[in-house]
Formats: sequence, structure tokens, C-alpha cells
Amino acid sequence: MDDAELAARERATQHAFFAGVVGRSGRAVAPAPGVVAVVVPSVPHRSLPNSVLYADPAVLDDAVLDELGAVYADAGVHAWTVWVRPGDDALARRLAARGHALDGQPMLMAAPLAEIDLRPRAGLDLDPDPGWRTLAAVNDRAYGTPGDLERVLGGLGAVDGCALWVAREAGEPVAALAVHLHEGDAGVEFVAVVPEARGRGLAAELMRHALTAAAQAGATTTSLEASAMGEPVYRRLGYRALGRFGMWERRTPAPA
Repeated sequence: MDDAELAARERATQHAFFAGVVGRSGRAVAPAPGVVAVVVPSVPHRSLPNSVLYADPAVLDDAVLDELGAVYADAGVHAWTVWVRPGDDALARRLAARGHALDGQPMLMAAPLAEIDLRPRAGLDLDPDPGWRTLAAVNDRAYGTPGDLERVLGGLGAVDGCALWVAREAGEPVAALAVHLHEGDAGVEFVAVVPEARGRGLAAELMRHALTAAAQAGATTTSLEASAMGEPVYRRLGYRALGRFGMWERRTPAPA
């Protein structure tokens, strides 16, 4: 499978995850063909949940961007971001001219599952019944966002196509991730290890368990959007780096 097909699978999985999972904490709107905008008023200061995704960058013209700004403002959200896909430089320039700032550059990574090293290295104490609240709490501890992701995900119940994975030490959750199966692709989301448990291979081992289960469920590829911390872990597992996103954030002053 070539890189273009892998990137297309990642895009479809990312859109489905944001609209079908993250959007449950607020709403997902489609102001133009191929555009998904997730609006989560419970975290108005966090742009990651308040994300805009697209299929064709040309669709995000000034009129659509104005509409998006109004949607977020009406919802009381004062930080939102557009995920500019690798190579869409004209859109990045348009956003910069409109006052968006480059806030992050996660790496788009994907691979056929046959290329991922799934051989287990160690046993894990897996939570037999992990929930979104636990996954969110591990992420909030890992990334220093106390309570934010828990407000977004904590109220979710079971989601079709999503499997949650939590590893414990001494009975306490220390690593977590979610896998979203979409049209044969296993999208890996919300990978986190709490600070005191880092450096011991927990993220990689948890991914091996999760992706083995995804392969058994029929997935043939896997994709994710890697942070700087996670990128070397995923490279070692066998993911291909397919180019960097630009997360172009629009932030306005919070209400007094």
C-alpha cells in the first residue's frame, strides 16, 4: 500500500473519530462539503477538541472561515484550530493572514498492520473494564491539562468501533489509549503515559496489545497523529512518517 492511500485512510479515520466521538461532547457541524468542525463548549479555552478538519483545502475560503469563526463565537469558544494537512501551504498562509497562529506540528503516521512490530515484549496489568473517564484522566495527568479532557470525554459510554486500553501499576492507571476502527483502519488516539511511568516502554507495549486486537477484528492498516514525544516510539514500531500537520489556532480573548 502506498503512502497516498495510507494518508487517505488516516484522513477518513480522523474525520470519523472527531465527528463521532469528540463531537459527542458538543456537536459536529459541516459548513461546507468535506469540512467537519467539532464544537465543544465545555472546554472553550482548548483548541484541540475544537478542531476543524477538511478534505479539500480550497473549500476553506474566507466565507467559510468567517462562518466557522461565528459558530465558535456563538458557542462561547475562544480557541479553535484548523488541522492543515501536509503540503497545504496556501491554506496555511491564508490562515496566518487571518490571525491564526501555528500552535503545533504533529506528524501524520500510518502503516499496513503487517509492517508493525506486534511481538509482545512484556506482560501488562490491563484494566479489564476501562472507561473514557479513566483514559481522559491519564491524558490530563500526562499532558498537564487538569480536568480538561475529562470534561470532554468523561461522560461517554461505549462507542461503536472504539476500544479503550489502560495499563495499571500497583492498581493505578498509568498508560492509556483508544483505537477507533474505521473502514479497515485502526486509528490510534489519546496515547498517554503519566510522567512517573515514562521511559519503560509502556506506550509501545500497550499499542502492541491494542493493535493485535485490531488486526484480529479485521483492521489492515493503522494511523495516528503523533506528538513530538510519541513520534520516535511509533517509528520504532514501524509507522511511516507521511508529513507534518500544521495546527493553526485562532484564539480570541476570554470573556471577562
